[in-house]
Amino acid sequence: MIFLETERLLFRTHEAKDEADFVAMHTDPEVRRYVGGRPWPLEKAQSRFRNEYLGRPTETYGLWAAILREEGKYVGCCGLRAVQDTKAAYLGYFLARPYWRRGLASEASKAFIDVAFTRLRLPRLLADVEEGNVASEHILRKFGFSYASREEIPTSGRVLLFYELARSEWEHKSK
Repeated sequence: MIFLETERLLFRTHEAKDEADFVAMHTDPEVRRYVGGRPWPLEKAQSRFRNEYLGRPTETYGLWAAILREEGKYVGCCGLRAVQDTKAAYLGYFLARPYWRRGLASEASKAFIDVAFTRLRLPRLLADVEEGNVASEHILRKFGFSYASREEIPTSGRVLLFYELARSEWEHKSK
């Protein structure tokens, strides 16, 4: 099921043919460096794909397979995660390393920010970034997200930075 299209990307439900590219992305140490710190072992990546991604999402929320339209190639995933008991969502994305620095993360983020504020009419959108992920922080600031807070995770030594964007701010910037 195709959920959304942009100039260069389409977002659809994950299909069996995406598994190899999904696994390659999540076993890549550089891709996983700022999302947990370690690449997934092969078995974990395969299991997560088959049990948590294949055939999903089927509705608005979730990480949609990001497909490079020109090549029909799986390049990552992007989407929104609902925040329980609030009228907000988290923006999230993963891109395979060969597709970094092409503006695809910005293109995907812009599309899902628009979904959050135009389709869903959410009052705010949230995002978290591991400290040091300068590229993702840049993307968030470019679209008007403001730094909200910082959380240290003692068990892993990771530091997460939380950002938020109000619909009113997005609408003002979009004019």
